Amino acid sequence: MPRSPYRKGARYEYYVKQLLEEKGYLVVRTAGSHGPFDLIAFDKRNNLILLVQVKKSDYLPKHVKESLKALAGTYTVKPVAYLQGRWVDLTEEH
Repeated sequence: MPRSPYRKGARYEYYVKQLLEEKGYLVVRTAGSHGPFDLIAFDKRNNLILLVQVKKSDYLPKHVKESLKALAGTYTVKPVAYLQGRWVDLTEEH
């Protein structure tokens, strides 16, 4: 049975995820998001977040490059939880 392009891509994403985890990153895969990145990798030691687009080829469409570049330095991280139907700001003392 031939592999679907989705399964091949997912397999390669898991491979890259493992590479990053071996370097100490906390990595989240954004499966099926169809967004500009496939993985989000957190490096707590260097206060760095990587938004990773994974391709087996060396071609990255211009609109994907531009979408990723536009995200650089544009967001502030705010830890929150959704608990029993309400949002909780985890930076506030309770």
